[in-house]
Amino acid sequence: MDIESLGYKTDFIFNRYDGSVEDKGEYIVVKSKSNPNYFWGNLLLYKRPPKLGDFEKWKLAFQSELNDPSIYHMTFAWDSPTAEAGDPSEFLAQGFELDRAVVLTASRVVEPPKFNSQVSVRRLETEDEFETAIQIQVRCGGPQLSRQSWEGFYRTQMTQYRKMIAGGLGHWFGAFLNGLQVGGLGVFSDKEVGRYQIVSTDVERRGQGVCSTLVYQSAKFAFENMKVKTLVMVADEAYHAAKIYETVGFKPTQRQIGLCWWDKAKHQ
Repeated sequence: MDIESLGYKTDFIFNRYDGSVEDKGEYIVVKSKSNPNYFWGNLLLYKRPPKLGDFEKWKLAFQSELNDPSIYHMTFAWDSPTAEAGDPSEFLAQGFELDRAVVLTASRVVEPPKFNSQVSVRRLETEDEFETAIQIQVRCGGPQLSRQSWEGFYRTQMTQYRKMIAGGLGHWFGAFLNGLQVGGLGVFSDKEVGRYQIVSTDVERRGQGVCSTLVYQSAKFAFENMKVKTLVMVADEAYHAAKIYETVGFKPTQRQIGLCWWDKAKHQ
C-alpha cells in the first residue's frame, strides 16, 4: 500500500524504530511498542475514508490487530491528502472524535517577523535539560487528558526520542531566554526527509517570538547539518501554531484526518 500522506508516512520513522508498520492490504497496522496507548501511534491506517457500515468491521479489525489488553483506545486514519472525511457518522455516534490536521513542508526557511535575537537555540545535553523539556510539554498539555496522563505520555515518548538521538536519527533542541529553557522541539530524519516532534513553548513565554525563532534555528540546523531536503510539520488545523510555522517558510501541503476514541475514565 503506497502512502501519499506525508504526515503518516513520516510518522512511520518513529513506528519503525519503536514498534512496527505492517501492510495488511486493506489497511496498515501501526504500533508503538513502548507506548501502546499513544493514540496516534497505535492505529489502523486505511486506504479510503469510512462509509456507512464500516464501524463494526473496523472496530473488530482494530481489536484483532491491536489486541494488547492494556490498550484503552481505538484510532482509525485513512490515506487522503485532501482530508476527505467520507461518512464518519457511525463512529461519531459511538463517541469518536474527528481529528483534522494540516501538513506543512519546507525546503528552505526565512527569518520570521517575530524573530527574537534574545532567544538562544541549541541541542539539549544534560539530564536536567531533558527533564525541563518534559515539564514544559506537560504544562502545554490540553484539557483532553489529566496532567498525570500527559506526564506519563511525554516521559515515555522522550525516552524513545533519546534512544533515537543516541542512534544518530535526530536531535532535541531547546530555546533559552535569559538562561532559562522556555521551549523545545525534536527533529528526526529518514534519509532526506525530516519530521518535527512536540513543538512546545512554555505557557508564560508565548507571544515573545520563542516558537518561530526555535523553529527557524532548528530548521537551519537540519538543512545544514542533517542534510535533509524537506522538513515536515503536522499541526492541528484549528490551532494558531500552523500560522506561526508559515512565517518561517513552511507551506500547507496536505491535510490529514482521522477518528479517535478513548476511555475517558482512564484519565481522571
